[in-house]
Amino acid sequence: MNPKDVILAAMDLNIPDRIPVAFFGGGMWTIFNTNNTFQTFETDPEEYAAVMVKIAEKLRSDVVYPGSGYNNYPGAALGGEMKYPKNSAPELARPIVTSPEDLDLLELDKIDEYPVIDSIRKTTRMVAEKIGDTYLVATTQWGPFTLAGQFRGAERLLIDLYKQPDFARKVIEFALQAIKRFYKPLIEEGILECVSIADPTAAGDLVSPKHFKEFALPYLKNLTETYSKLGVKTILHICGDTSDRLEIMPESGADLFSLDHRVDLAFAVEKLKGKICMGGNLDPVTVLHDATPESVYDQAKKAIETAGKQYFEGGAYVLMPGCDIPATVPYENIKAFTQAAHDAPVESLK
Repeated sequence: MNPKDVILAAMDLNIPDRIPVAFFGGGMWTIFNTNNTFQTFETDPEEYAAVMVKIAEKLRSDVVYPGSGYNNYPGAALGGEMKYPKNSAPELARPIVTSPEDLDLLELDKIDEYPVIDSIRKTTRMVAEKIGDTYLVATTQWGPFTLAGQFRGAERLLIDLYKQPDFARKVIEFALQAIKRFYKPLIEEGILECVSIADPTAAGDLVSPKHFKEFALPYLKNLTETYSKLGVKTILHICGDTSDRLEIMPESGADLFSLDHRVDLAFAVEKLKGKICMGGNLDPVTVLHDATPESVYDQAKKAIETAGKQYFEGGAYVLMPGCDIPATVPYENIKAFTQAAHDAPVESLK
C-alpha cells in the first residue's frame, strides 16, 4: 500500500499494512526549513508546489497539506489586514466584524477574487497532479467556530455566546459559508480529496461541553456532511483538553479526529474505539522539539502500542503529533517520528 492507501484505509476503519503517520499541517515548519516566507508563496504557486512536493518526500507523512498556515486569508479577502509574526502563520491584525452591520456588508464573492486564495488553489492543483496518486492531499482551514472567532475576535465571540447568542450564530454560519467557498472550486474539479479542519477555539479550555454542542458541533457536522456527500474526507483537530467531550466527537462526522497532547491516549481509545479513526498525540514541544531522536522514536512506539491494537477491535489509529509542530523542530526528530510508524506493521500489534 502506498501512503495514500494506508491513511485512507484507517479513515474507513479498515486495516492498513502499517500504522499510518501524519503531521497536522506543518506549514510553519515547511516555510522555516526551506528558507522561504509566507509572503513569498502568496504570489508564487509554482515554487510553492515544487517545495511541497520535495518536502513530502522528506517528511514521509501520509498526508500533504498545501496551504497550511494560510487559514486566515478568508478574512483578508473580506477586507481584513494581515500581519506576519516571526516563525508563525499570518494573522488578522484586528477583527473584521464589530457589529451586525459589519457582518451584513461582507461579501463572500470576494473570496474567489482574492489573489492569495487563488494562488493556494493553484498550488493545490499542482501538488495533487504531481503526487496526489501517492499521498493524500489535504488543504487546511479553521473550523467554523474558530474562523468566526477570527472574524469577530475570539474573546468577543465567547462573550456573545452569553449576551448575543443569535448574533454569534450568524457569525458562525457566515464563517461556515466562507470555509465552503474557500474549497469549492477544488472540490468541484475533483482535485481535493481531504479537508483538514482545526477548531482550537472550540477547546474545553475555552468553551463548555454545552456551548460546544450548541455553537460548534452543528456547524462542524454541516461542514463534514457537505464534504462527505462529495466524496471528500475530513480531518478534525481541536486543541487543548477535549476529554470531557470525546464521546460526542464521532457526531462531528469527521473521518479522523486528531487528539491534542493534553488528552490521555489510553482514555481516548476507551472512549472512541470503533467509533472514529483517531490520531495522536505526541507533545509537539516537549517530545518532538526538545527530546532526542531516540526518545521520539521510543515515545512514538509507545503511542502505537497504546492505540494501535484497536485495529483488531473495530477501531483505527494514526500516529500524529498532538498539534501542529513548531517551525524549529529538528529534522532528525521528524525522521524518528515517521520511522516509528513505517517500522510498525499493523499485524504485529495483535
